Amino acid sequence: MKPVITRYSNLIRRSSSQAHHFIKKLGYKENERLHFILVDDAKHSNHRYSTSSNNKQAIMLQKPLKLLEKRVPQISLISDTNKPIHLLSQNARGYAVFMEINYRGLDSEIKEIRAQFIDVDLNKISERLDTKEQVKQKIKSIKSNPSEQIQSITIKRNKQGQYQLLAHRTEQRIKQLKKEFLKKHWNFIRNAMIIETNNGYHIYWVIQGGSISKFVPIQKALAQKFSSDPMITNLSRVMRIPGFYHMKNPDRPFLVRVVQWGRKIPFTQEELIHSFDLKP
Repeated sequence: MKPVITRYSNLIRRSSSQAHHFIKKLGYKENERLHFILVDDAKHSNHRYSTSSNNKQAIMLQKPLKLLEKRVPQISLISDTNKPIHLLSQNARGYAVFMEINYRGLDSEIKEIRAQFIDVDLNKISERLDTKEQVKQKIKSIKSNPSEQIQSITIKRNKQGQYQLLAHRTEQRIKQLKKEFLKKHWNFIRNAMIIETNNGYHIYWVIQGGSISKFVPIQKALAQKFSSDPMITNLSRVMRIPGFYHMKNPDRPFLVRVVQWGRKIPFTQEELIHSFDLKP
């Protein structure tokens, strides 16, 4: 997989300090331990993972911030067996790099809220339907929409007998929707940290003095307000970090990158609730 790194070496050089800056931006202190997960990007979605996951296909990694290398090509983390793992090499092999956002102490409990955040995934149209006729009507509606550009549609039936319809948009359509999302919500996200992913954006409001009990209700309220992924709510949620590639399509890796660092002063949870008129 070395050709992947070589081919995209210019992008890596331009963004090689973003991972370290991202972690510092979240307010992590030098003596605090960071928790990461590597997941096979071609087979899995980050929605299933948190640092409490026991899935054998996830590689659990950690390192104190004071020992973390400052540039992506040099970053190595420590596995549960004390083996050093070079992140960029694993990323080139197809592993996605996720990090736990909130700070977890030595007793494995979440100790501090570091950010409230959303995952805006513009790649998919997902619907759960009860009958074949509803499925046919939904597919017809999608295909007859002149603004939509669909790459594929899959239908699966769950144990309850419902039909899960999943339509994947084209790359060109996703680019268009990214622009529309920023324009529509700019007044609310202009001071936030914005990270562009292959399928949309991760948006962070870095928090200071946050209440652990308020985290989940605010996450749910933010997801509802921005029509973002409703699964991004748990305290131990992990997210892709900038400076590494989205590798679900190995032939077209996408560098996850910060497009806006946001304001220097952290937000408070009360500020978000008031400014966005949230109902947590």
